Amino acid sequence: MDQPAAFAPPPAPAPVPVAWSVVPVDFTVFKKGTEMAMHDATGRLAFRIAGGGGGDGGTALFDGTGGVLVTVRTSGQGEWQAFSGNSMEHRHIIFTAKVMSASSSRKEVHVFIPPISSFEGSKPIYRLLGSTFRRACTIIKGDSIVAQTNLLYKLKKTLYSRRKFRVTIYPGNDNILIMAMIMTFFVEK
Repeated sequence: MDQPAAFAPPPAPAPVPVAWSVVPVDFTVFKKGTEMAMHDATGRLAFRIAGGGGGDGGTALFDGTGGVLVTVRTSGQGEWQAFSGNSMEHRHIIFTAKVMSASSSRKEVHVFIPPISSFEGSKPIYRLLGSTFRRACTIIKGDSIVAQTNLLYKLKKTLYSRRKFRVTIYPGNDNILIMAMIMTFFVEK
């Protein structure tokens, strides 16, 4: 006996693709001088930062296999330009960063995404607030926190290493862009 169409089970819904991670992503950072290594949750090398600390070659953000993702160079007193890959051409600028205030306990950096004509009169897309000594940085876009860094604390330990800290990137953000901004905050002077 055939059942009427009204009693047929409904078709299964199609799966919905997820474009962004729905959970925050953590990286553990090991800093030695001007070089940093960022490891993912499994312990694999995800990113590495190395270079001349703002000299002619700039400082570079590498992926885990050694490919250059972003190069940052100094463009003036407290200003940096980040370029895609190894390029130093003006058309490959990803962002420009400028230190707005810096003291021994607090640093504020504004990040401008092209196209911008000058720092005056334009609003920053991102603001980085924190302390390089405490390895604390909060990256803010508008009114939202997009990433944070903090030292790795252990219970019952009175001394903490400033060479090892954590970066938490919240869902919906570009890991490479965030790591490049963190590079300008902690490595570049």
